[in-house]
Amino acid sequence: MKIASYDILIIGGGPAGLMAARKAAQKGVKTLLVEKEKQFGLKVCGEAVSADTLAEAEMSPSESFICSREIDRVLVYAPQEEKNVEISAESIGYSGGYILNKMTFLKEMGRLALQEGTEIWMGALANQLVRHDGLFRCTIGTAKGDQLVEAKVVIGCGGVSSLVARRFFNRQGYRLIPCLQYQMANCHLVDQRSLEIFLGNNVAPGAYVWIFPKGEGLANVGIGTQGVPARRCLDRFIETHPQRFKKARVLSMGAAPVPIGGQIEELVQDGLMLCGDTAGQVIPLTGAGIHSGIAAGRIAGQVAAEALLEGNISREKLSAYPEQFNKVWGQCIIGSFKVQQLIVKLSDQELNQLADIFTGQDIVDLANGFNLTRVGIKLLKYPAFAAKIGRALIGKQSGIR
Repeated sequence: MKIASYDILIIGGGPAGLMAARKAAQKGVKTLLVEKEKQFGLKVCGEAVSADTLAEAEMSPSESFICSREIDRVLVYAPQEEKNVEISAESIGYSGGYILNKMTFLKEMGRLALQEGTEIWMGALANQLVRHDGLFRCTIGTAKGDQLVEAKVVIGCGGVSSLVARRFFNRQGYRLIPCLQYQMANCHLVDQRSLEIFLGNNVAPGAYVWIFPKGEGLANVGIGTQGVPARRCLDRFIETHPQRFKKARVLSMGAAPVPIGGQIEELVQDGLMLCGDTAGQVIPLTGAGIHSGIAAGRIAGQVAAEALLEGNISREKLSAYPEQFNKVWGQCIIGSFKVQQLIVKLSDQELNQLADIFTGQDIVDLANGFNLTRVGIKLLKYPAFAAKIGRALIGKQSGIR
């Protein structure tokens, strides 16, 4: 079998893989990205991103991949739904966000990667990966039959079932929850500029329900759950909200596991790197991973290319990638994971009480693992939460185990 040789092989064409490919190719190294699906963006996703996410991707907002007007508000509902906390972009100094058409967004990311010189194979399944004489050999199934590829560096961006992770890495503590989403028409929405989040042990145990508007009555209506069937919970939510969904109908359905266990400990080995969902680089409390995945891919692609150009692809050299990523995202992921572990233990009554205490800024900080000490000190004023959450948050932020 003829061998095709590359400097970098990237397995997986999600946000992390496409960004890694683009940034590596910019450095002039020969880069191949393989994606098992025949089109990008098939994995279920709420599709909400911040304006900062597009900036991270070095892309400007475009009608070609943005579905709705700018999002400038999030409504977080307690189990007692008349209690909700509003997070307005203006109140937290936030630049707002958008609902994507993820397929066209990733297609545009792919176009930009191609423009820089990346070679992309679609419908190409990496099914064997071995070390061979200091290189990596990967057998890739394509419509033309198996193809053998040789590369100096392999970056695994293939999601939860990543071949690279399964073959070479120990992902101890890597935890997944099921997520299910309907795209629905004729929904009665609060407005087209607001995201809605619904909490509660009878709504979505261990996670939440989301309603994200896509314009003209269309919405992504989805759920994540722990320990119970996601579809049963989502259907029950829709049935118990006839004012929202009486005339609605499901246009499509998708499901996917989402990692919520935090970033795995080992991200690099000699000639190997992991990015995105594969590496657990998802904000655990929210399940958001597009922004962090793009950030990881950008850094990994640059570091890998520079290492190749210097002739040193050792673990030590490639460790510049997690070092740089963790400066911005490490504490965020760790903090959010620890908050998630606390919040999931709360009763519906306690969640209702927190809705009376928390501001939008408090929720944003908790979700992203920021300023936990500040929120913890605030909760010390409330006996019901002082020991259960308040002191724990203060300890978590200071690094106390």
